[in-house]
Amino acid sequence: MTPEAAQPTGERVLERLCAEAARYGVDLPGLAWATARFELQRDPLTGRDALLSRWRCESRNVQLLLRPDGYVYGECDLLADHPTRPELWMDVLAVWGMPAALKCEPNLIMKPV
Repeated sequence: MTPEAAQPTGERVLERLCAEAARYGVDLPGLAWATARFELQRDPLTGRDALLSRWRCESRNVQLLLRPDGYVYGECDLLADHPTRPELWMDVLAVWGMPAALKCEPNLIMKPV
């Protein structure tokens, strides 16, 4: 899989990730397919190469893995307080699934008392 072949799917996933991050008050300026660093990563399940894309978006790391079967998994550092639940902190925002039915949610951590 090449970055060019994966671009339409990658851009769709990035749009979803940015929209979901914005719901939690986190802006991801400059997150664009064209600015990613790409490498192939061997999928241990299938033995096929998956496309790993990475970004540094201000102080946040973002990565997205696109497997040859179409499945996507990605993570973005949120590192922020939850906007409506003050007892929780949001570590990362994960996105996963097939592009037509992506799921996306933050990893929540209880703050120490």
